[in-house]
Amino acid sequence: MFTLFKKTSWKIKGKAFVFFDTLFQQLPTEFRFLSDGLHKGLYRRFGVNFSLKGHHYHIGFDPSQSDKSMTREKPFELKNIIVIEGENKYPLTITVHRGLWIGFGIEKNILKFKTFRFDLSMLEKDMKKFANDSKIEKLVKGLSSDKLTLDDLSEFEIDGKFYYQIKDLEDGNYIAIDKNGQVFGLIHDPYKIELINKSVRQFTNDVNCGKFDFNKYLDGIKQPM
Repeated sequence: MFTLFKKTSWKIKGKAFVFFDTLFQQLPTEFRFLSDGLHKGLYRRFGVNFSLKGHHYHIGFDPSQSDKSMTREKPFELKNIIVIEGENKYPLTITVHRGLWIGFGIEKNILKFKTFRFDLSMLEKDMKKFANDSKIEKLVKGLSSDKLTLDDLSEFEIDGKFYYQIKDLEDGNYIAIDKNGQVFGLIHDPYKIELINKSVRQFTNDVNCGKFDFNKYLDGIKQPM
């Protein structure tokens, strides 16, 4: 359960910067944008992603750069990256969505590596599993908002139920819809899943007209009970 974990996040500097800079420099040229973004300061920090099972981390962006850096490219994962430390090998995955590096998965915290090298001989670009159910697509068909991600909905499972992300609130918090079009806040600290709106269409309208404010929502969940 998420309540067993303490929120942890780190700035991408020092060891973390060297780790990813070394990796990105060794990737094929089509992924050079990852190195460019890293050196521009686009990627500020990484933290434990409590909304996903396993050893996953989310990436925090520089808000002044992230919107400008987004593209229409389909989301994908870079898989079969192997981090080698002595006799030990650790699989690493890099997740990219709309031209932005949004997360990674690895069993060992990267800050704990003393010496390492990468094996990219089996590197694979895998189109990440995103919601393609026609019913889910119909729920957001015709909706538009520059503050929500309403295309290429990423799918993940929590406590046996599937959700489809429409907004990354950073720090492991998300807004997502279920198969019925209801809108939920997925909050990791303190862990909770709360209903925000029974209709994604109404929620989108509220966001577009300013009735729903993301900053106020985040301030509300951070207030002590």
